[in-house]
Amino acid sequence: MIHSVLRFLAGQLNVYIDHLNETNPVPSPVVILQSPNADENKLKELNNLLLFLVNISEESSMKNLPDYRIINDNTVTYKNPALNLNIFVVISAFMANYENELRYLAHSITYFQGKTIFTQNDVANMTDGLPDDFRICVDLYSLTFEQINYIWSTLGGKQHPFVCYKIRILEIERESVAETRGVIRQIRIDEAPGT
Repeated sequence: MIHSVLRFLAGQLNVYIDHLNETNPVPSPVVILQSPNADENKLKELNNLLLFLVNISEESSMKNLPDYRIINDNTVTYKNPALNLNIFVVISAFMANYENELRYLAHSITYFQGKTIFTQNDVANMTDGLPDDFRICVDLYSLTFEQINYIWSTLGGKQHPFVCYKIRILEIERESVAETRGVIRQIRIDEAPGT
């Protein structure tokens, strides 16, 4: 699911950049899924915006959902509640020309400013691996200078122009039914004789 969401967002951003009315000095696709752990010179040869995952967190406000579902008014299935995740992604420019880095990073910020919610209803293509009722919310996420330093030092490379987004809420659920029972319709208390 995480891979499908990131691939989907990279595809949507590439469609937007391809349709801009300007001369594209960077060949399509501009946005690719890639970690910046490679050699710095090889990354600049890519001449791309890199989209990569930096963190995953559980959405704790959604944790109290019931662990059962009633099907056809007769059957109850028990399963672990779905896991709701927020993922934090970075879009970073690795290009030979600094002006191009800033230009394409600005394009990605402009795109996600204009479109923060993606659903099946308003996106016609590139939804492989996503559920039919998906809802992806993309929010700009501001990092402190200390957090920025931690991220780039952990990645082991030089800092490049980048922007961080929080993508919420991804629902992860395995089709694993723990138990199936009939629906309880009546409770009866029988007292033992002689009480």
